[in-house]
Amino acid sequence: MRTLNKETLCRIEQYIKEYQTKNGRSPSYRNIMHYMNMCSLNLVQRYVIGLEREGRIERTRLGNIEVPNQLKPSGTTLVPLIGQIACGEPCFELENIEESFALPRSVFGNGELYMLRAFGESMIDAGINKDDLLVIRKQDHAQDGEIVVALTNGNNTLKRLYHRNGKIVLHPENKTMKDIIVNDCEIQGVLVGCIKTY
Repeated sequence: MRTLNKETLCRIEQYIKEYQTKNGRSPSYRNIMHYMNMCSLNLVQRYVIGLEREGRIERTRLGNIEVPNQLKPSGTTLVPLIGQIACGEPCFELENIEESFALPRSVFGNGELYMLRAFGESMIDAGINKDDLLVIRKQDHAQDGEIVVALTNGNNTLKRLYHRNGKIVLHPENKTMKDIIVNDCEIQGVLVGCIKTY
């Protein structure tokens, strides 16, 4: 077995700790892979296990990276529902808030959250259907593979984000729909949860 690079170990450890502090949860192995520009999830796992062996992080019995108790979020946060994803740019003014929900931080993490009601069929293969309530963490950046609220051509849309050949690809999770390819777009948030009603 090849020796793990010490500098890479330190960089991954630092990224994990910063991510936990910011989000109140641990990064996924895929988050780490994209951040470190690694070639496979197996390589990420080797480094995570290496950090665990050295006592620098802990893992759950399922193999996920554990969040230290002092960083675990507690309580609830009040999250506004501000409309539908297909109805133009979200507006954060008070008069546009339909209602607010108290959501557990232990499930949805920290950060400034808002909610949108799903509309359309572009993300049905990701399990997102019309009238689902989408919990979004407001931020202006995202990693490849994350589902984002993106503003392009004056309208916002919920798609999976990729960067390819200098272009931004907004990928619908629906086999009948084509990618939206743009030179630039404004990221308005990242999907952190989907609440369904039956």
